[in-house]
Amino acid sequence: MSARSDDRENRPLRVVIADDEPRARQFLEKLLGEHEGVEVVGSARGGAEALQMISDLKPDAVFLDIHMPDLSGLEVARHLRGAEAPVVVFVTAYDKYAVEAFEVAALDYVLKPLRRERLAEALRRIAAEVRSGHPAARAQEMHAALDSPALASQQPPLRRLPVRHRREVKLLDLDQVPLIFSRDRLVLARCDQHEYLVDYTLQELEQRLPEGQFVRVHRAALVNVDAIESYGGEEGVLVLKLRDGTRVEASERRAAEVRRRLR
Repeated sequence: MSARSDDRENRPLRVVIADDEPRARQFLEKLLGEHEGVEVVGSARGGAEALQMISDLKPDAVFLDIHMPDLSGLEVARHLRGAEAPVVVFVTAYDKYAVEAFEVAALDYVLKPLRRERLAEALRRIAAEVRSGHPAARAQEMHAALDSPALASQQPPLRRLPVRHRREVKLLDLDQVPLIFSRDRLVLARCDQHEYLVDYTLQELEQRLPEGQFVRVHRAALVNVDAIESYGGEEGVLVLKLRDGTRVEASERRAAEVRRRLR
């Protein structure tokens, strides 16, 4: 049994909840407060705030509303990594999202309007999972599912780009990101002369970025079309100059498509 599960025997389950609707947060917090062995340690108004709370508070479990305007519950889940990752329970008003919840190996899902009996069952599952000492293993399963192209294609376009910055997750406005590229097996986004770690592959980003805003210029880079200041080059070569001064050469295979997008 892990040290975390030993510690769990001596304290309540520590829970963070995240929902952009104030009444929904308050009601879930009220229902959870009826359980003696549960402590709500954080109540987030959106996905980005939830990620920061989870990083700071290290809860045992998190109840994530699937639909939130900044980051969806699925987006939050994909950022929960490592041995300290909490158990995930999705909260949704729609039956069809229950399938997605289990596809990403969440422990459970709870439908709105919330029912006391159903919530009690979810809490029993959480307690058993935490005592088992295997939440990190479930988190690995969840990430494998979230990384699947099939699930990525079902998600709405990203409104802002989640990136890692020190111990925080920042949300970058897409029009402020001129370049997203891979280097040394990492995906990085450039913004204001800084480089930020991205938890998506370039292939996933092609599916999730708003249509027409970015163009794949070679296998390792996506360029924001609006960030291109000028382009040119000798015959057969296409070099893009971005507004931050960066120069990016398009591959021969993709040059024709890039030129078409710039007309």
